[in-house]
Amino acid sequence: MSKKEHVKKVNAVVCAYFAHTGYLTKEEAKELCGLDESHFDEAYDRAGNIFNKIGNEPDKGLSKLFEHLATEVDDYMKHISGYGIA
Repeated sequence: MSKKEHVKKVNAVVCAYFAHTGYLTKEEAKELCGLDESHFDEAYDRAGNIFNKIGNEPDKGLSKLFEHLATEVDDYMKHISGYGIA
Protein backbone atom coordinates (compact mmCIF):
# COMPACT_ATOMS: atom_id res chain seq x y z
CA MET A 1 0.00 0.00 0.00
CA SER A 2 1.36 3.42 -0.93
CA LYS A 3 2.02 6.24 1.52
CA LYS A 4 -0.73 8.13 -0.27
CA GLU A 5 -3.25 5.46 0.79
CA HIS A 6 -2.23 5.81 4.44
CA VAL A 7 -2.70 9.57 4.24
CA LYS A 8 -6.16 8.95 2.77
CA LYS A 9 -6.93 6.70 5.75
CA VAL A 10 -5.93 9.43 8.22
CA ASN A 11 -8.13 11.86 6.30
CA ALA A 12 -10.96 9.33 6.29
CA VAL A 13 -10.94 9.07 10.08
CA VAL A 14 -11.25 12.86 10.33
CA CYS A 15 -14.02 12.98 7.71
CA ALA A 16 -15.85 10.08 9.34
CA TYR A 17 -15.68 11.81 12.72
CA PHE A 18 -17.63 14.70 11.22
CA ALA A 19 -20.18 12.20 9.92
CA HIS A 20 -20.61 10.90 13.47
CA THR A 21 -21.23 14.45 14.70
CA GLY A 22 -23.88 14.99 12.03
CA TYR A 23 -21.97 17.77 10.29
CA LEU A 24 -21.52 15.54 7.22
CA THR A 25 -23.47 12.57 6.00
CA LYS A 26 -21.65 9.25 5.88
CA GLU A 27 -21.72 9.42 2.07
CA GLU A 28 -20.28 12.95 2.04
CA ALA A 29 -17.46 11.84 4.33
CA LYS A 30 -16.74 8.83 2.13
CA GLU A 31 -16.68 11.02 -0.97
CA LEU A 32 -14.23 13.47 0.62
CA CYS A 33 -11.70 10.83 1.60
CA GLY A 34 -11.75 8.84 -1.65
CA LEU A 35 -11.47 5.35 -0.16
CA ASP A 36 -13.31 2.22 -1.15
CA GLU A 37 -16.15 0.91 1.01
CA SER A 38 -14.15 -1.52 3.17
CA HIS A 39 -11.37 0.95 3.98
CA PHE A 40 -13.88 3.70 4.69
CA ASP A 41 -15.85 1.40 7.00
CA GLU A 42 -12.66 0.78 8.98
CA ALA A 43 -12.10 4.54 9.27
CA TYR A 44 -15.74 5.07 10.22
CA ASP A 45 -15.39 2.56 13.05
CA ARG A 46 -12.25 4.30 14.29
CA ALA A 47 -14.02 7.65 14.16
CA GLY A 48 -16.86 6.13 16.15
CA ASN A 49 -14.37 5.24 18.87
CA ILE A 50 -13.28 8.87 18.97
CA PHE A 51 -16.85 10.14 19.01
CA ASN A 52 -17.77 7.83 21.89
CA LYS A 53 -14.76 8.92 23.93
CA ILE A 54 -15.42 12.62 23.32
CA GLY A 55 -19.06 12.08 24.27
CA ASN A 56 -17.88 10.91 27.67
CA GLU A 57 -15.69 14.01 28.07
CA PRO A 58 -17.56 16.87 26.35
CA ASP A 59 -15.83 19.53 28.46
CA LYS A 60 -12.39 18.55 27.12
CA GLY A 61 -13.16 19.73 23.59
CA LEU A 62 -10.52 19.99 20.92
CA SER A 63 -7.58 18.71 22.97
CA LYS A 64 -9.38 15.40 23.53
CA LEU A 65 -10.35 15.19 19.87
CA PHE A 66 -6.68 15.34 18.86
CA GLU A 67 -5.60 12.98 21.62
CA HIS A 68 -8.12 10.32 20.59
CA LEU A 69 -7.52 10.96 16.88
CA ALA A 70 -3.80 10.36 17.39
CA THR A 71 -4.53 7.00 18.99
CA GLU A 72 -6.81 5.90 16.16
CA VAL A 73 -4.49 6.92 13.30
CA ASP A 74 -1.16 5.91 14.85
CA ASP A 75 -0.85 2.74 12.73
CA TYR A 76 -1.42 4.71 9.53
CA MET A 77 1.09 7.38 10.54
CA LYS A 78 3.80 4.79 11.17
CA HIS A 79 3.43 3.66 7.56
CA ILE A 80 3.80 7.25 6.38
CA SER A 81 6.99 8.14 8.26
CA GLY A 82 8.10 5.13 10.25
CA TYR A 83 7.91 7.11 13.49
CA GLY A 84 4.23 7.93 13.78
CA ILE A 85 4.75 11.53 12.70
CA ALA A 86 4.90 12.93 9.20
